[in-house]
Amino acid sequence: MELIDLSQKIVHRGPARPFHPTPTIWTHVSHEETRAKVKHGDISFMTKGITLCDHTSTHVDALCHYDPSPEAECIDELPLEMFYTEAICLDFSDKGAGTDITRQDIESELERTGLQIQEGDTLLYYTGHYEKHFGTPEWWTAFPGLDRGATEYLADKGVINIGCEAFTIDNPVQARLDADPPYPAHTVCRERRLLNTENLVIPRRLVGRRFRFIGFPLKIEGGTASPIRAVALVED
Repeated sequence: MELIDLSQKIVHRGPARPFHPTPTIWTHVSHEETRAKVKHGDISFMTKGITLCDHTSTHVDALCHYDPSPEAECIDELPLEMFYTEAICLDFSDKGAGTDITRQDIESELERTGLQIQEGDTLLYYTGHYEKHFGTPEWWTAFPGLDRGATEYLADKGVINIGCEAFTIDNPVQARLDADPPYPAHTVCRERRLLNTENLVIPRRLVGRRFRFIGFPLKIEGGTASPIRAVALVED
């Protein structure tokens, strides 16, 4: 049994979309400050202050992020079973930047790997985007994304969570409010009640395998998403 960390670090002034607050981390109380107050013994403490967006770093979107209806659950209202599931990983690293991952691409990769999608699965897909572009300007544009048909196909097959290395599961050409149409993959997530997990670190060695995906969110009241410590539990 092996635990594979699939999470980015949360770092001070780390990557953030222009309309999201940049994460900030500071020393709130230092060892020096607390040690100076100790009258007996030799103990001290340090604490950090953190401000961040609920979509910071590796995170999972809640349904209320893309569904304005009153019944759309926020992150603290979703059942824990949605964040602890069986999972598979497919490889779309041959797809170019700004291109669509289609239903046919998914079916071809399932046939190549011999994997099958089961009801309740999480689907992760590898593109090599983190390895090639993290920390560069290309991070925001140089990746493929799911088109509407592919996302509908995954919903039809029983997938409940879709995970990617990029900041969105959508094609970056359509991950814009002025696109036509905008955010088709997220739109299907709204219509079919799918979660999506973004900014993962997916190693190539996970491709073609079935494993357990663990990505529990923080219990943020009314949260539209939450940073997670995403893990793949692989049994040899």
